[in-house]
Amino acid sequence: MKKIMILGASYSLVPLIRAAKRLGYYTIVTSIPGDYPGFSVADETCLCDITKPEDVLEAARARGISGIATCCMDVGLRSQGYVASALGLPGPSWETVQVCTDKAKMKQAFQREGVNTAAYFRITCQEDLEDACGRLRFPVIIKAVDQMGGRGIFRCDTREELFSSYPKTMAATREDYCIVEEFLQGMMFGTEVMVEDGQIAYFLPSGDELNSRNPFFLMGHHTPCEEVQPFERKIREQIERVIRAYGVKNSPMNFDLMLLDGEIYVIEATARAGATCLPELVGIHFGVNYYEMLIRLCAGEKVSPYFQRPKAERVPCIVKLLEAKQAGVVEAVIPGTPVGGDLVDLSFNIGEGDTVRLMENGRDRIGQVIVKGSSLKECRAFLETVLERIQVKVKE
Repeated sequence: MKKIMILGASYSLVPLIRAAKRLGYYTIVTSIPGDYPGFSVADETCLCDITKPEDVLEAARARGISGIATCCMDVGLRSQGYVASALGLPGPSWETVQVCTDKAKMKQAFQREGVNTAAYFRITCQEDLEDACGRLRFPVIIKAVDQMGGRGIFRCDTREELFSSYPKTMAATREDYCIVEEFLQGMMFGTEVMVEDGQIAYFLPSGDELNSRNPFFLMGHHTPCEEVQPFERKIREQIERVIRAYGVKNSPMNFDLMLLDGEIYVIEATARAGATCLPELVGIHFGVNYYEMLIRLCAGEKVSPYFQRPKAERVPCIVKLLEAKQAGVVEAVIPGTPVGGDLVDLSFNIGEGDTVRLMENGRDRIGQVIVKGSSLKECRAFLETVLERIQVKVKE
């Protein structure tokens, strides 16, 4: 039986593990020790720090794996690329993952290939910050280069805000530098992509629901994203430039894009499937199990035929993260009984006795809702009825 190594054992990796098992693969979940649900689902547990590529390669070689995969998080991405390159397996290369896990290197790659992106500066000290202040238009955004989910990222409307945010950004990163870039003010949206043999197997733009806090972060997605449909040619052009800039051959990709004055700008792009229920959204829209597509791709199978569903038959869908309304200890979780729509998923990753906090980034989610329907209008109306019935009782 062929073996697939899956990097990470958290709840977001459980669907990927199950998909590999359904496809007949022996699953090896690799993670540091902890109370992670993936351990009980997989065929084998490999206790290893997935942030250490050399250690993961040693474990992969010892087990004779046929493929390596992860999704929804950056933690294991460098190890995935390192192992894939060393063992000649499909997936993002070591060169690719070094670029897409460092926002400074990412911006350099964008510039080399002529990708539309915000003007930026690499910051190593306060003198660099002062120089950037004089050359960028406010508002700006300061970013830790090696974090995701809004961590170490702050919008700054003034010089004073920028200098006060700089220590917080540097406290969030393992590197000795960060970046500051112009804060583009257009319509943010995401796009999921799968690359097969260097070509786009599919791409799917999705509307973003952003939390308005600083730093802002994603709370959900919807598809179709009607506002950007007239710009699909330009979206494809920018995606193709990033694929060339990264040297991607066989990998899922996740893009943060912006529509501004009729042009498409790339905010960030990485060589993995997105988080915030994006694999579920893609799967519903195309009528596939997207986690199975990720496994098929990493095992060297062709996936492009699975994404040929005509546009008229694709399914509108909304995914949304749930957040606690107050911090404290959970006394009860009452999901309610929604009626009148197509509820794909309503699930919680908390229970009675758990401690919850107000949402500051995606890791503070308490659950998720996924609905589908014949139109986005129908989906939105049903989603409201679902949210109205949910009760999470919390004691401070």
